[in-house]
Amino acid sequence: MNETSPTRRPDKTYSKHIMLTAFGWEKIEAWAKVNGLNFSAAIETLALMGLDDERSSYAIPALRATTLQGIRLSFNRIARLLSDIAIETAVSRTMSEGIMLQLIRELASEHPDDFVAMVRIPRDGRNQLHQRIRSLHDDIKNNAEQDAIRRIKQKKSVTLVQALFDGPEEEQMHG
Repeated sequence: MNETSPTRRPDKTYSKHIMLTAFGWEKIEAWAKVNGLNFSAAIETLALMGLDDERSSYAIPALRATTLQGIRLSFNRIARLLSDIAIETAVSRTMSEGIMLQLIRELASEHPDDFVAMVRIPRDGRNQLHQRIRSLHDDIKNNAEQDAIRRIKQKKSVTLVQALFDGPEEEQMHG
């Protein structure tokens, strides 16, 4: 079934002439269009919902359309958030690789014949300098991780993520 075409109701329908104001007509027409219903089905669905009728078959097309719209909107927001994360990750990786290459280049300039051996830090624990280097490395990693966790927990970061799920789609563009 095409989502844009009005949904047919499963029961036989009967003709009834009603009078509506222009305002009411426009509101019902807009609701019908958003929910993929024809005008008569929209009026009946809205009336039954207002009367708390428990026959859900009339509301199913409207509920389906509303649910799909919500899923689509959430998916788009999550996809945009994941895209931002991927970009930040790529930037971080590029910067880290550049720094590492620069450090290796500096070491190679100072020790052109044995820089490869000097770059290696064995894990055997016999060399005190290597132990200190590994310890510093672990401290740097732990500090970087704690800083990342702190940034994520900041209200500003949480507010941005929350806005992706709460705000209108148009406001979610970067800016």
